[in-house]
Amino acid sequence: MNEGEGEGEGDDTIGEYDGERNKLKQRHGRGRALLPNSDFYDGHYKEGLRNGQGHYVFKGGAQYVGEYKDGVKHGVGTFYYPDGSNYEGEWKNDKRDGKGVYTYAQGDVYSGDWEQDERSGLGTYTYKTSGVVMHGLWQKGKMEGRGKITYPTFTFHGTFLHNMPIGKGCFVFDNYCIQIGHYVHLSDEQPDADKEEVLAEEEEKASPREGYPKGLKAVWRPREILPYSPELIPPDPKIPIKPPPTPEEESGEEREVDEVGEQSEDVQGEETEPPAVDEETEEVEDGNVEEEELPAAVEDYTTEKMEMESSNDLDPDAAPE
Repeated sequence: MNEGEGEGEGDDTIGEYDGERNKLKQRHGRGRALLPNSDFYDGHYKEGLRNGQGHYVFKGGAQYVGEYKDGVKHGVGTFYYPDGSNYEGEWKNDKRDGKGVYTYAQGDVYSGDWEQDERSGLGTYTYKTSGVVMHGLWQKGKMEGRGKITYPTFTFHGTFLHNMPIGKGCFVFDNYCIQIGHYVHLSDEQPDADKEEVLAEEEEKASPREGYPKGLKAVWRPREILPYSPELIPPDPKIPIKPPPTPEEESGEEREVDEVGEQSEDVQGEETEPPAVDEETEEVEDGNVEEEELPAAVEDYTTEKMEMESSNDLDPDAAPE
């Protein structure tokens, strides 16, 4: 169930219903329902469950317009959140899953792949205020693996870990130069005397944005500056292509299928009873909605923040510290 996006309707005995029914008196076809928790649904049903196109309005102000299957959001639809943000895209089993675009309340936009309600796969996050664009591979809501960050005057290409650049990379200044180097993660612990004051500031400036891992900072170590050349720019990140299964893996799958077939033959003829269903019990959720969390803020990053320990760092033969 999504964060607060639970829908309280179950069978055709809950709430006030006005619409079509089948021979079994189940909600079937087009209908409207006012639920006990004050949520409202207008759309299609199949055998007592929401199925097909529908419009669900939560009492808290959120709305969903899109496809249903077996009573849950499944297919293509748009969810409108009370704070003004919205998600438009694919759903699977009541969760954001597949291709989709999430527009946040402040105007930031993520467009790309989703899995189980989280940014996962190939995607692009654009900050409205600064115009900074994060493009790359995502996992569990954060940049993980190959990616790039495009700033107004330059672009960084490299590898990311929990939204933080790490390891080898390069800064590309279009039609000017390319700076090659690597990122290291250093400790960024606050002195004990300052901890209480810093925590107070964080509480006062509470933000839905995800931060970098606490106690770490990414520091850039430049190694070499080269003349600008399109041939030196790394390619954009792509979803890795899965290799075809090896003969050993294929033979393993065949053995598993054979074992399953033998087990199914063993249980044939045995009588089984279906699980009991309590038709009078139904849980109704409130429908409170929590908005999607955002990735680490990178728009404040500028060229001045690229740490150069000394002028020797620009020497191609100089070793990093």
